[in-house]
Amino acid sequence: MNHPSPPNDTAHSAGLVFQLTDIADLFNAPRIDPQSRSPAEVLGVSGVDYLLDLLHMNKKMQRVRTLVILLPPDRAPSAAAEQITRALHRVAEQRIDRERRALRGTYRSGWKMFGIAVILLAVCLGLASIFTSDLTERMRPLARTTFEYGFEIIGWVLLWHPIDVLAFAPLAIRSRITALHALASMDVVIRADQTVANMQ
Repeated sequence: MNHPSPPNDTAHSAGLVFQLTDIADLFNAPRIDPQSRSPAEVLGVSGVDYLLDLLHMNKKMQRVRTLVILLPPDRAPSAAAEQITRALHRVAEQRIDRERRALRGTYRSGWKMFGIAVILLAVCLGLASIFTSDLTERMRPLARTTFEYGFEIIGWVLLWHPIDVLAFAPLAIRSRITALHALASMDVVIRADQTVANMQ
């Protein structure tokens, strides 16, 4: 079985072309086989995971609505495209539900962390203000300045992680959901891999 073309070349008018040794490898991770001509077998990942990697952040591929799976000639006739399409859609839909739960969990934990961070920021700014008041006027100027700016920096740094969780972590989850929606909208076509047939 041949390696697929580079990602930009696998999507064309015929659809997204993907080669497998066994149709079961579309859903189950095969054993790692560095000598295999199938990319999924070389990487030891399922076909679904490999396809999601191709679709991730690739708007051109996400518009494709046909998934052409090339199988060895002796295995292609027994693979029911309609059944595989339903199974692929179900897997994609279940993963979408999982990612949506992860997205909601990310927002919940992010807002909790944000609330705690705001309180800690207020505490740190309060401590920093002590070192600018008359209470610490007997301290050395360098020590006062160090504590003042030190507490301010700590407070603002504590606020960064919740902002990261709320603003940036959801982007990765949403991009995975978009790729899964693209996969869930594809119809599967099973074809015999003529390249393998010519080598037999």
